[in-house]
Amino acid sequence: MDVVIRKGGIIELPEIILNKLGLTTGKKVTLSIKDHELLIRPVENVTKKISGSMKLDDVKLIEEIVDSEDWL
Repeated sequence: MDVVIRKGGIIELPEIILNKLGLTTGKKVTLSIKDHELLIRPVENVTKKISGSMKLDDVKLIEEIVDSEDWL
C-alpha cells in the first residue's frame, strides 16, 4: 500500500492499517528502522506490561508507582 509523505514528514496511515494495529487518534507508537525498513509498533501500556510480573493486584497502585518514576 502506497502513501505520500507530506510537508513536515507527515505520513497519513490508511484506516485499514490503523485498525489492524489497534491504533486510534492520540495513541502513541514507536518507530524503528530495521534493514532499511520503517517499523511502526503501538507503545505498550507500561502498567499492563509490568502488572503480570509483580505480585500486586492493585492496578491503580501500579500506575502510581509507574507515574512516580522519572526514568520512564
